[in-house]
Amino acid sequence: MSKSTVYMWPKASPDNKYSELLTKSIEQAGLHVEHYDKETVLKPGSGDIVHMHWPSNSYQHASGLALTVLKSLFFALLLLYYRIRGVRLFWTVHNIWPHSGRTRWDYIMRKYILTVCHRAFVLSESVKQEVSGVFGISPRKLVVTPHGHYVGAYPGTGTDIRRKFGIAPDRFLFLFVGRINPYKGVDRLVEAFASLNLEHCSLLIAGRVDKGYSLDFIDAYNSDGAISVYPQFVGDDELADYLQAADRVVLPYNQITTSGSAILALSHHKPVIAPNLGALGEYVTGECGILYDPEDPNGLRNALRKSLDMDMKQTEKQIEAKLRELDWSRIAGKMIPIYSGTKLHEVKA
Repeated sequence: MSKSTVYMWPKASPDNKYSELLTKSIEQAGLHVEHYDKETVLKPGSGDIVHMHWPSNSYQHASGLALTVLKSLFFALLLLYYRIRGVRLFWTVHNIWPHSGRTRWDYIMRKYILTVCHRAFVLSESVKQEVSGVFGISPRKLVVTPHGHYVGAYPGTGTDIRRKFGIAPDRFLFLFVGRINPYKGVDRLVEAFASLNLEHCSLLIAGRVDKGYSLDFIDAYNSDGAISVYPQFVGDDELADYLQAADRVVLPYNQITTSGSAILALSHHKPVIAPNLGALGEYVTGECGILYDPEDPNGLRNALRKSLDMDMKQTEKQIEAKLRELDWSRIAGKMIPIYSGTKLHEVKA
């Protein structure tokens, strides 16, 4: 295994730090990792590892079905070529379906990828069960290795976010940060927060708004000015500043597989309020935050109110314990033997 090269696909991404942090931990464990792209496509040989993360970019084409079919055929043959050469193939299933939506072609290609790969990594037990059920893949082929933490990954700029938005230091601040679209549930959050009418609390919503989605509805709930809105992209260098300003991070999603936002919040020692969906129940455990029933019309409202009374000393201990579970070196230490096929070992989130 020491002579094998891991071709990380990709080794780093401007949109997600996962593969960069995973790569660093694998390199620290002694393996050589190269970035996989069109320049290295013919380099993997017998005993090497190709580790995919977001394969939909490799089989989808924006110009229509005909070109998608041709691109998919090339991709499928490439993976088969790797298998014939003795390359070991792996896929981390970050999302069961692409963000662009589910199609029949996605089902065909993703099932093929799962079939041709030696193993697939999933980020939670719930995702393992869903992938197995949806694609008819044996659970034994799916290995649970949790999403690592983001401690130190986003250092921040030192900007005082409360001062920037005129939020007093003594006000209790709920924060939503990230891309804003219908499935993120910001409308429910605004309604639930406003219904509590808490004089000492504020809500900050920050993130780029998807085209065609409007936040104009917030005006009707914001007569007292307790809700601040920053409808702009929050860069990686600013994320820590926003999280530092918050007392609680709220993720009122309508649907979710694995939330990097929840892990990011915990990495900055912020309790998370979220629905009990997808893998959230395996990451926001104990007193790391409050999970609510997404089917309960008052679930989010009650969770916001309940979060005001959390025992922060106990919560800090729970978050620290969770971050130890999500240590990257621990995750790499379990993943590397699976690369080599020496054993199958799962790590619980």
